[in-house]
Amino acid sequence: MGYLSNRVGDYDGLQLRTAAGQARLHFPPHTAALVLKQATVGQSVWVVATNRPALPKPPGSSADGQALPEPTYELVSLRNQTKKTSVRVADSPPPPPTRGKLVEAEGPLTGQLHDDAGRLVALLTDRFVVELKPHQGESIQELLVGVSRLGVAGYERTEPGFVNKTGRTLLHPTALTINGQTFAL
Repeated sequence: MGYLSNRVGDYDGLQLRTAAGQARLHFPPHTAALVLKQATVGQSVWVVATNRPALPKPPGSSADGQALPEPTYELVSLRNQTKKTSVRVADSPPPPPTRGKLVEAEGPLTGQLHDDAGRLVALLTDRFVVELKPHQGESIQELLVGVSRLGVAGYERTEPGFVNKTGRTLLHPTALTINGQTFAL
């Protein structure tokens, strides 16, 4: 068993080993904390899932770099066989949208996230996953060559339940400072 993530690293799926082979199940990213608490890798789980209609793959989507085979399934509920505990996805509605907490920070630029087509989708600092819209990634990619520090201003995601595979908090930027020059986004 393993977890799958979306383009910015938020967990949004499970890969399970079953008697019939492998199965991939999608769950909403805001339920990741509940699902991960119920099912750590290697534990035996029982799931209820529904068929997920084949959808066109969104630009930049990823399952940790691998395309999801169709059909996929939607997780309805999950029961940990060892702990005898369970979670129903429908019991966790999406949190209301919030602007988040305004943050200004400067720190080391530790990495980048790219989609399956190689487009820049996020920057990694020591504290944040800085999510970029497609046009933003294209605009700044060349400016990042040789850059080791990054200044960022934006809104930190504060909604509960999301878990990012990097362990960092997602940030929606309003400005980036690269080599002393600030760019409004």
